[in-house]
Amino acid sequence: MPLGATAKPLQLPIGAALEEGWRLFLKSLPAVFLPLWAACLVDALPGVFGGGGLLNFQLTRNVILITVLCWLVESGLYGAAILRMDACAAGVTRSYADSLRAGAGAALTILVGDLLYNLATWVGFFLLILPGVILGTTLAFFACAAVLDRKNIVEVIGYSHRLARPQWWRSSAVLSAPAIVLLVYDVIAGWPDIMSAVRQLSSGNLSPAASPVNLWYDLGLMPVVGALVWCYVLAVVYVQYRNLKARARI
Repeated sequence: MPLGATAKPLQLPIGAALEEGWRLFLKSLPAVFLPLWAACLVDALPGVFGGGGLLNFQLTRNVILITVLCWLVESGLYGAAILRMDACAAGVTRSYADSLRAGAGAALTILVGDLLYNLATWVGFFLLILPGVILGTTLAFFACAAVLDRKNIVEVIGYSHRLARPQWWRSSAVLSAPAIVLLVYDVIAGWPDIMSAVRQLSSGNLSPAASPVNLWYDLGLMPVVGALVWCYVLAVVYVQYRNLKARARI
């Protein structure tokens, strides 16, 4: 049967998916915390090398290379976390070494998928809000498709879109919960830089050095909080991805 083609589409539950995602979050947290913490730590490194602030960030060739390398490593770590979450959901054991190898193999696909996802979503929001919401939902499963079903760079975005499009508004309702949590986390993570930028603009001084307190905040506290947040986000995305696949009978 073609992807998404059913005579009478099964209406996927919203509340049950969120409840199952929460249970998977609690169950899988010990298994995925370490790779997610490492991914959040790696994600903060480009800002440190680039100057550590919103206004004094310096975009140099070395910073660009470090950023791309960090994105690639981060993508592999997220892939490893999804694989360990999948093993946890299935009640089996998967070693860190095996998960990291498989995650590294899908890292480039996840990175390119993430770039295309953000590009398509923001273009959709700029054109009209609704296309951004639809694309932000239907393309959100690219990482699961890359690591769980081994879709390649060419296939991953289209596969996610075809899988979620028939139930996009229900998937959007499910994903709104982790999206709100992720938005709050992003605001908290960037709060010191935001306040520093406000103080710099109000005083007219736009070139202070990065603060040690911010380094502790960015490299110490926030990776721990980020690992918790991303475990919840991935748990809900994973549950909805499995629900969509079950509906499509793949």
